[in-house]
Amino acid sequence: MKTIITPIALAFGLAAVLPPWALAQDNALPEGFATSPVLKTTVTRDGDTIAWPEGTPEIVSVIGTIEPGGRTPLHQHPVPVYVFVLEGEVELRTEGGDPHVYGTGEAYVEALNRDHQLFNVSDSDARILVVFAAAEGQPTTVASE
Repeated sequence: MKTIITPIALAFGLAAVLPPWALAQDNALPEGFATSPVLKTTVTRDGDTIAWPEGTPEIVSVIGTIEPGGRTPLHQHPVPVYVFVLEGEVELRTEGGDPHVYGTGEAYVEALNRDHQLFNVSDSDARILVVFAAAEGQPTTVASE
């Protein structure tokens, strides 16, 4: 004869063997640790759906510094790119999109395969954290012509 364990019976069984504190947690964060959401999205800042690259996943992160009045070269990304402004104020100018200014503590996901540049529009260095979700061996940035 087969024995079938129902979800309710399984829950009661787990409750009997787990320590009380394991069931009492309302969330996975330990006491004294809090989070503040920065960005949760399924699209780029221009509204395009984020497309994940094929191949072995690789995360690459860099911190970039742009001097006052400075800029990045005109370029594009074939992979999803998350940008978080650590310090200063930058203006993102994307081909076919409206310019947008981001300040300290703001984040966005770059457009895929679209020319863009980032300009420092503040009076001090702008520092950005850039995280690429790539595939091993795949370029994260392509210079525009």
